[in-house]
Amino acid sequence: MTLTKSQLDTLKGNYCEMIIDGMDMDTLLTLAYDLLMDAYKESTEEDIKEEILDLYDEEMLNDLMENVE
Repeated sequence: MTLTKSQLDTLKGNYCEMIIDGMDMDTLLTLAYDLLMDAYKESTEEDIKEEILDLYDEEMLNDLMENVE
């Protein structure tokens, strides 16, 4: 049976829900962290600082920079 795009999207969604339902909170947090780090892998210093300023403010950027060695 070949699925339509809509059916395939539904199957993918069902599969994702099943995977998530089987995870504990620590695993979910690890997954979220890994996905975000992967999304920012190619970001330059300028890119990430600009995004932080756009979404938050300079105070948040300064707070996040405090632990950068």
